[in-house]
Amino acid sequence: MTTSTNVPRNEARRAFLVKSAALGGSLIVGVHVPGFALAADAVEPELTQWVQILADDTVIIRIARSELGQGSFTGLAMLVAEELQCDWNKVRSEYASVNDHLRRNRIYGQMTTGGSRAIRDSQDYLRKAGAAAREMLMSAAAAQWNVPVAELDAQLGVVRHAKSGRHARYGELAGAAAKLEVPKSPKLKAPSEWTLIGTSPARFDIPAKTNGTQIYAADVRLPGMLHAAIVQCPVFGGRLVRADRDAVTGRRGVKAVVAGEDWVAVVADNWWRAQQAILALPVEWDDAGNGDVSNDAITKFIHTGLEAAEAPVARRDGDVGQALAGAAKVLEAEYYAPFLNHATMEPQTATALVTDDRVEVWVGTQNGETSIAAASEASGLPLDKVHVHKMHAGGGFGRRGLYNEYVKQAIRIAQTMPGTPVRLQWSREEDMRQGRYRPVSMTRMRAGIDAQGRWTGWHVRIAEQSLAAAALTQFLKDGVD
Repeated sequence: MTTSTNVPRNEARRAFLVKSAALGGSLIVGVHVPGFALAADAVEPELTQWVQILADDTVIIRIARSELGQGSFTGLAMLVAEELQCDWNKVRSEYASVNDHLRRNRIYGQMTTGGSRAIRDSQDYLRKAGAAAREMLMSAAAAQWNVPVAELDAQLGVVRHAKSGRHARYGELAGAAAKLEVPKSPKLKAPSEWTLIGTSPARFDIPAKTNGTQIYAADVRLPGMLHAAIVQCPVFGGRLVRADRDAVTGRRGVKAVVAGEDWVAVVADNWWRAQQAILALPVEWDDAGNGDVSNDAITKFIHTGLEAAEAPVARRDGDVGQALAGAAKVLEAEYYAPFLNHATMEPQTATALVTDDRVEVWVGTQNGETSIAAASEASGLPLDKVHVHKMHAGGGFGRRGLYNEYVKQAIRIAQTMPGTPVRLQWSREEDMRQGRYRPVSMTRMRAGIDAQGRWTGWHVRIAEQSLAAAALTQFLKDGVD
């Protein structure tokens, strides 16, 4: 049911558009962008961004979020299709271009996928995109038949005029509809009218995942591609002191040894040879004084947060000190969650192709904007010279969101051999050692009860690593995450 995610993505998509252009007009709807100039490689006229209807009635719905195994590639399309009243069997999903997104002033809104927000944060504007497309198609039919729109009905990809018996497929109306203004406030269906939302149609991504044809970032293969394996300082904050390149440069298939501040990679003609060479490479690290950090030390440190007098208060109702002091009994417990590795099924992987004035990256990501920013930073090229090919990811859980260090590494390796695509894939062992862990947390709860066993006071103190303080400061308010 889904479009192919084989690579190279841009070339495949261009070929698809060239072929479909011969079929006739198309309709693309969403949020109107005044004065938007089409990219040079665009083939068909584009009105807006979310929905494209081809002359053969194929409905392509663009997905700005990421498919990580949770079903968003199908669920988000359902939101649009519900209001569009199209034939679900003719719906296809494809990823929205990260590059178009930035070139068109962040036209797709949020590209972040995490915290189970993809559906709930997208449902309003995606349903409106489908409803707007439906109204445009009906308006095109009304103009063609010279009848009132109110007399028309749209179902299963067909607009009908009951009085005259006329009907037209969406694909036949798409060209004319594309010339119309996008409704600003299309009418949405009431939940009682939903026929698709709330059901469980077959997911678009499951067939390819079960028969082994799904292309993940780890499966990318490009002409002339080389493969890189990496080892990084085993202590966070440490750095590379020395790597004995001569020890591996003569090995079969090895093409280069590339070093960064806290990592070293071997590039070879296949990944296994690169990995065997990296395992044989003598490396010396400087742990920058962090080598003695342990679970016990982390637990002891975070426990001090429970005692901190200056800790910010998120909520205060009444005098909890007085309530606990007057309680017949006070219950107290502490709960601890350690750092946890995300342990995604697919290790961190990115393929990079670098030339003097262009960078291309193939990567499974939870945030296309973060990936393109990381690629721009690593390459030194502006965002409009960086092209991200977004892949399905083999798990995410937050690991492929804020942290895209593997993207930067892939680009810096590829920069040493311009014009040659290089696929960097971490080993499973490296992935486990270098996890950007789910935060450590400790919570102390104290509750007071009276003689009758009734709750009289409750005090909660939380000490934990704050992702907001580290990278999402917009979510901090008065020091509270």
